[in-house]
Amino acid sequence: MKFVLFLLTGLMSGVAAICLTSRLGSTRPSIAFAWELEIVTMVVLGGVSILGGSGSIPGVVIAAVVMGLVTFGLGLLNVPGIVMSIVIGALLISVIALPRLWTGRRQS
Repeated sequence: MKFVLFLLTGLMSGVAAICLTSRLGSTRPSIAFAWELEIVTMVVLGGVSILGGSGSIPGVVIAAVVMGLVTFGLGLLNVPGIVMSIVIGALLISVIALPRLWTGRRQS
């Protein structure tokens, strides 16, 4: 099972690399540098627990659309890239912190 999952992960990574390269028309080793923050934010916003467990693929797809809309909207407003990273980081912190605060208040 683990081998099949690693195989599928590598295959999908290759497909994503081909799609990105064909879209841009060129490639370089650092083409997706610092996308980790956005990807982790999408996954957590989609409902996947960072402590492990399960999530839903439709939730992550909806979160990817929302993140795309947020970054596209900030781009239309001519917001600098560093400010976009700050907004995405604040979104990640709030998505992680709010459920923990709600469960903490319920238990009190």
